[in-house]
Amino acid sequence: MAVKKHNLTSNHVVITGGSSGIGLELALQAVRRRANVTIISRSEARLKAAHVQLQEEAQKGCTGSKVAYRALDVTDSAMVREVLAEAVKDLGPVDLLICNAGAAHLGYFHETELAVFRKQMELNFFGALNVVHALYGDMVRRNHGHICLVGSALSSFGLVGYSAYCPSKYAVKGLADSLRNELQGTQVKISFAQPPDTDTPGFAEENKHKPPETKEISEAGSTVFKPEQVAAVLMAGVLRGDYLLPTPDLGLQVNIIATKGLLPRFFPGVLLDMLVGFIAPLVHWAVVGMFDRVARRTAGPRFSKLWGTGGQGRD
Repeated sequence: MAVKKHNLTSNHVVITGGSSGIGLELALQAVRRRANVTIISRSEARLKAAHVQLQEEAQKGCTGSKVAYRALDVTDSAMVREVLAEAVKDLGPVDLLICNAGAAHLGYFHETELAVFRKQMELNFFGALNVVHALYGDMVRRNHGHICLVGSALSSFGLVGYSAYCPSKYAVKGLADSLRNELQGTQVKISFAQPPDTDTPGFAEENKHKPPETKEISEAGSTVFKPEQVAAVLMAGVLRGDYLLPTPDLGLQVNIIATKGLLPRFFPGVLLDMLVGFIAPLVHWAVVGMFDRVARRTAGPRFSKLWGTGGQGRD
């Protein structure tokens, strides 16, 4: 039986982190589907530029879409409620919420201040939580809506240099998994995205601070995709009502399937899950082996300040 796709015409779509990168491309996708869109981010300048681009897209396609923007720090829960109430007043109740705001702080665990771990959790996890919490009750009351939480490829595995970032994105997946089950019996849907490395301003900034071994691992095992490629694949999954959204990265897609855990499986898709489950341990063996070889080889420079000038660990 064919899957009925969701129609975004006249829907109110709210996207945090919507002024650039994947968020902006998702907003463009929504405008092309005749949705009314509110984009949210901290940068007023970027928001204004994105607003112009979205309006031009609406005019070019004669979509009739209304486009608005709101400057907001999603870590401020009180301000989140206030700003979202204004957005609802302007364009109506939110039909699709995409929580895309986030950033990565890279560095070695032993050189990272505790405050950085807290800030990463505040932005990447609590920033999403604040927005979802502000709109969740209304969606359930109306028995209508869709929430998309954007995690990361690093929502299911860890990597040297990302010890502050990974836990915050793991937490987002835990929230999504919990809400997926809790929303059973309602018409409110939820999706979780694990986008690959994407050519965005945030990724460019991230690359400036990557430890050398992190950069080596990333360049060996990852393709950098264009934001429009990633957004198109994610939006297609949202419109189908997928929980785990697809990714254009084949290797990451295999990992997503292999690490589903206690999530629903459907026939005949479960046959693919079984096949991937058979192959995945071999893939993981090879990939993790590479990760660990790089980490072992670079341990001396990484821990030189702790081990002394010789840069050698002790037995």
